[in-house]
Amino acid sequence: MTWYRLATEVFSLPRGREHLVYAPLLQTSVVVNDAALNLLADIAAERAVARDVRTREVLDLLLELGLISRTTGRPRAKGVAPDRPAAAGPAPIAVRPTAVTLFLTSACNLRCVYCYASGGDEPRYLDEQIALDAIDLAVNNAVASGQTEVRVSFHGGGEPTLAAETLRSCVEHARRRCQDHALELSTGTATNGVISDAMRDYLAEAMTSVMVSFDGPAAVQDRLRPRAGGGPSSAAVERTLERLSGSECTLGTRLTCTSDAIDHAEETVCHLIDAYRLKTIHLEPLFVCGRSLGHGLRPPSAERFVEVFRACREYASRHEVEVTYSGARSTLACSFCQASSPSFNVTTEGDVTACYEVTGRDDPRAETFIYGSYDRARRSFAFDEARVAALRRLTIGGAPRCARCFAKYHCAGDCPSKRLYPGADDAVVARCEINRRLTLDQLEEVIRCPTTSAATV
Repeated sequence: MTWYRLATEVFSLPRGREHLVYAPLLQTSVVVNDAALNLLADIAAERAVARDVRTREVLDLLLELGLISRTTGRPRAKGVAPDRPAAAGPAPIAVRPTAVTLFLTSACNLRCVYCYASGGDEPRYLDEQIALDAIDLAVNNAVASGQTEVRVSFHGGGEPTLAAETLRSCVEHARRRCQDHALELSTGTATNGVISDAMRDYLAEAMTSVMVSFDGPAAVQDRLRPRAGGGPSSAAVERTLERLSGSECTLGTRLTCTSDAIDHAEETVCHLIDAYRLKTIHLEPLFVCGRSLGHGLRPPSAERFVEVFRACREYASRHEVEVTYSGARSTLACSFCQASSPSFNVTTEGDVTACYEVTGRDDPRAETFIYGSYDRARRSFAFDEARVAALRRLTIGGAPRCARCFAKYHCAGDCPSKRLYPGADDAVVARCEINRRLTLDQLEEVIRCPTTSAATV
């Protein structure tokens, strides 16, 4: 007797009078009626199925789609252990980065009311020698492993361009080292955009990519992202966007959406697309931490964020600009970010953190994300193998709460630093709701524009 079993993870979602069945690991979706859904339920429960003509037709389609497989004996277990995206596989403990992000300073010329790192409150600067040795480590690893590219980026809890001399030294050093070894160099930075004309010109020439933070019309930008002395920042950011828009660097912007600023997000996205040559616009709901704790700020509701994101994305798609949100991606992954690799990010104190948002040892998540430090005597970096091993487990496989969620390979368990932030349970729940709704949007797009990955039963 022929039996059937699920060949992969399968999720069902209501869709009016029908059901959307989704197999994320196959990137296959199928719209089914009640009878077909019940058939799948019988197969999942290891029950025998009917042999009528219509059932056989449905079985043949499910076999063709790869959702089920035949077996000559009755299945002994529900489903099978599916192949996971490559990111879930075991990895060695050794840390051999070929990319480095340098947190040049915690100083900042703005006092953004929601800053996660309270930038500017306690100015610190990364020692230039540590920065250069970090670049050397990335270059040496690329040479030893046969890689062809090295990436050097600048980020952190402050404004990187305020450490202008170190920034320039790092870029020139990376260029020389990569030229010596015939390696391709890519460079990138995040910036608040309140910079001098000379720095605008430098970023336009020296950076492969630049991400500029910009939250909306002058009234919104100047209230949420004022200068350190209380003055406006919007005009300066617009000048930066204009200069970079005319350069060869890949230009993107990021909007942080509070409960009130969300009402201006669509207007802002339309303005940015119409005025500048952008590659991406990144929208994120406010995550309450850092300086925002003292300003009574709130994120938008999940419903409102989704509504605005959809409108922004629709407008952007007509102009070939990508609007993104970190928790809903079309590609599959077992890791939300590079923290589980772990990524190689050097703080102002010379510590190595796997997370952009964990910038110092005083952070409550430091024991999870800070996994190494600089040894001045040896001019090298030492890594804590136990913490590296723990970081490598920050994948969807280590998030049992996600086991029954259809979106889990798209958000990959969502941002681990937010999940681990003390008291953030409600915010995490809200993000999960956003993740599911926007992932479902992507699946519906496949249904509306069917390919071999979509079908109807």
